[in-house]
Amino acid sequence: MIWFPQLAGGSVAQFPLERMRRWRAISNELESGERISLPDSGGGSIGWRLSYQDLTDVEAGLLQTLFRDCGGKCGMFAFVDPMANLLGWSEDLTKPDWQRGQLQLAANARVWTLTNPSSGAQAVSQSVGVPGGYVSCFSVWVRSVAPGLVTLRRDSLNQTYPAGPVWTRIRLSGTGLSLATQSNYLVEVPAGRAIEISGLQVEAQPWSSQYKTARAPRGIYPETWFASDELKVTSVGPGRFSCQIDLISKT
Repeated sequence: MIWFPQLAGGSVAQFPLERMRRWRAISNELESGERISLPDSGGGSIGWRLSYQDLTDVEAGLLQTLFRDCGGKCGMFAFVDPMANLLGWSEDLTKPDWQRGQLQLAANARVWTLTNPSSGAQAVSQSVGVPGGYVSCFSVWVRSVAPGLVTLRRDSLNQTYPAGPVWTRIRLSGTGLSLATQSNYLVEVPAGRAIEISGLQVEAQPWSSQYKTARAPRGIYPETWFASDELKVTSVGPGRFSCQIDLISKT
């Protein structure tokens, strides 16, 4: 699968960024004048307008290469919503999207207590269709009544953080396994410890933004194409380029 490239800093887009949701309905007008309308679930789409400034030669080249490889708007590629929380059901760890190992879960509003009664580390985890070569930021708020440790993992990338009685947002940023087609994100609890967590989030960028509740998994669009057969890249200085790209994603 071909993926829309990230910039050198690890982001997919720059601001300003526009996202336009489109819905389609099928209507049938009867001889009596009565009209019957039904939603066309397969006809929806999302339009993206991406505006880039101060691109390097390499960054502009990656966009031009994708455009050329796709034959303009003829070919498809995968696109990651730069404004989405890519996890599914970020506030319901009982959903089948989550793997829980031997952890015991208890919920209180948006807070989950993860208790590990086993003799080894256990984790709550979810696989997301983010390719291993993509930069992402995995973030979560953590708290522990008794001072302890909690580990965030993305495949082989991991980092351990202290957890105490004050809520703290911890983050893991970087790439995963280079050839992997998806990434596995884990919150690991040491043996015999209990950790409170809230606000789980994965984003296709190097740093976390304001938390966004995620329900059914969405944010990755494998059927995306250029809206135009023309890609205009403007040189604004030595090694500096700008362009505007319109994309369409099937929902």
